[in-house]
Amino acid sequence: MKTIEATLTGVSVALISLQAAAYRVVAVDRIGAGHAQSPAGPQAPAVAPIGNLKVPAGFTVSVFASDLAGARMMAVSPEGVLLVARRPRHEVVALPDADKDGRAEPEVILTGLTNAHSLAFKDGFLYIATTPAVMRVRWSNGKPAGQPEKFADLPSSTPSVHVSRTINVGPDGKLYVSIGSSCNVCVEGDPRRTTIQVIDADGTTHPYARGLHNAIGFDWDPETHLMWADETGQDNLGDDFPPDEIDLIEAGRHYGFPFFIGRNRPNEGQPELKDAAADVTADNAVPPALELPAHITGMDLRFYRGTQFPPSYRNALFMALHGSARKNNGYSVVRVIMKNGRPSGLEDFATGWLKDGVVSGRPAGLATGADGALYVSDDNKGFIYRIAYGGAGARIKP
Repeated sequence: MKTIEATLTGVSVALISLQAAAYRVVAVDRIGAGHAQSPAGPQAPAVAPIGNLKVPAGFTVSVFASDLAGARMMAVSPEGVLLVARRPRHEVVALPDADKDGRAEPEVILTGLTNAHSLAFKDGFLYIATTPAVMRVRWSNGKPAGQPEKFADLPSSTPSVHVSRTINVGPDGKLYVSIGSSCNVCVEGDPRRTTIQVIDADGTTHPYARGLHNAIGFDWDPETHLMWADETGQDNLGDDFPPDEIDLIEAGRHYGFPFFIGRNRPNEGQPELKDAAADVTADNAVPPALELPAHITGMDLRFYRGTQFPPSYRNALFMALHGSARKNNGYSVVRVIMKNGRPSGLEDFATGWLKDGVVSGRPAGLATGADGALYVSDDNKGFIYRIAYGGAGARIKP
């Protein structure tokens, strides 16, 4: 059986094959790691590979929406309607299922939002993370009221390797936004890059955590309120280093980039850092809570907040693995196995978007729907998938 691997302090964990139907975790000796954005292998036509998709026993997977290429992060409105940001079209699409037939009737509700990537509802507003700003629009009677306005400025210098911005609402009621690096490796001219920022009520941003190459997905444990993020590793160090990561995000901490990578290994041999003075030491940099395989590209990372799944999945942490051009890994949704409150490995949850080297989808966003199902966006072929358990329905927990 082929395996992918993950490493944590003193322990190595092998993860079940992306092609396998079994669900278990076994020990191995070593790890490989890294990151890139373009898909590996030939591209399949835009046909949902339902026959190839595998989920655990008792679960079902179906197509909820289609023709949404570029679909990224999602959010659920106060009325229970799923919304998705469609980055290349710079728009937000609502996905109501008015006739309850299990298929959405997509409706574009906002346009002109530069690289719209993620969404969040807070205090009567819909917030949209775009490249240059967090925008917001009043939400009333199940739809936007008026036009979006700028809420918080974000770095938008060009050229830039990472243009996506992710927002989420913390248990403290504040908005947080992650901002990736402008480069593969460099000392940023704008200190807001490679950070997660917290945003005040007036739109002022403050650094919450620093030294993060690109923390695309982040969320808080509903029980402990601890904040977790996935982080991509830099490119051009080969197919097996540095690792992508899952990090425990704490206020005021530095996670090492660009001076330290992996488990605080010095980022040597980088011309961009030759004459740069490090703003953190190896002793003070926070190592990853869990090292992941190179180039697996964790996109969204979300705790399941519904009650429709079996009890063993309640509050489970899921991650969408986007995959990359460098290696045939990722292209799946995994469950993060937690042990004593810490991530200890990954377990396949939905696989099959990569078969025989052919890519038929790239998981990007995750959301717990109002019906308790887990929704998965595919920005490559434009599908929104619905994963549910059995036939019973239940609403999302408040």
